[in-house]
Amino acid sequence: MQRTNITPTTPIRRLYNALPKWCQQLARSVISVRNVVPFTESHKRQRWLEQVYSEFGRNQRKNIFLSIARFHHINRPIDGYYFEFGCNGAYTMRMAWDAFHHLFDFTYVGFDSFEGLPEISKIDRQEIWGKGKLAFEESRFIDVLTAHGVPSSKLQTVRGFYDQSLTQDLRERLLPTKAAVIYIDCDLYASTVPVLNWITAFLQRGTIVVFDDWNCFHGDPDRGERLAWKEYRERNQQLRFEPFIATNEAQSFIFLGQ
Repeated sequence: MQRTNITPTTPIRRLYNALPKWCQQLARSVISVRNVVPFTESHKRQRWLEQVYSEFGRNQRKNIFLSIARFHHINRPIDGYYFEFGCNGAYTMRMAWDAFHHLFDFTYVGFDSFEGLPEISKIDRQEIWGKGKLAFEESRFIDVLTAHGVPSSKLQTVRGFYDQSLTQDLRERLLPTKAAVIYIDCDLYASTVPVLNWITAFLQRGTIVVFDDWNCFHGDPDRGERLAWKEYRERNQQLRFEPFIATNEAQSFIFLGQ
């Protein structure tokens, strides 16, 4: 889940959302000007958000990818796919490429609706989510990655909401190659369930499964990615996993086999 700024207090956010588009643009312009005026509290806060807070979040993700690279390099050989479910902005896939491509010849596959979040079901409702949020155009996603140095021959995209796009035909087309890394940035329980049901055939000994939003919903085990994973483990008790690296946001697991 990518966040580039801090959500204002709830009443202010609601007032902002109720404004006409032109008023919203004007408000953003005023805030932008205020944030670049030196020595003001607003400017100090903006610098802290960019140079300390946001950088901390980026470093946490980089640490995940470099830890996976180290794990796979120690336990080589391992080949296959880097799967990413939830690709907004291509931030994490660029990090993955930077961490992996010097050591491994992975194929990078991005799965996303490219239309933003689906309709939010009751179990996933919270104020930060809404239908269409986090939308990022597929062509722009590809352009960002190729400009970053990812060869088009090593990049694939799968467009669509997961309950529709993750088909048996797609599974058969991508097999028999397995996945080295599966990065799940689905945010929602309803989106994570079909992903987990679909990926089993791609697991190999050493596959790392990462949940980017493990601690969403205050870490509630009965919501979000945590609930989807718990139910998946209950349905597939023959599959063996061990915890791997964790951060304040994410949790990962090593697949050991059956």
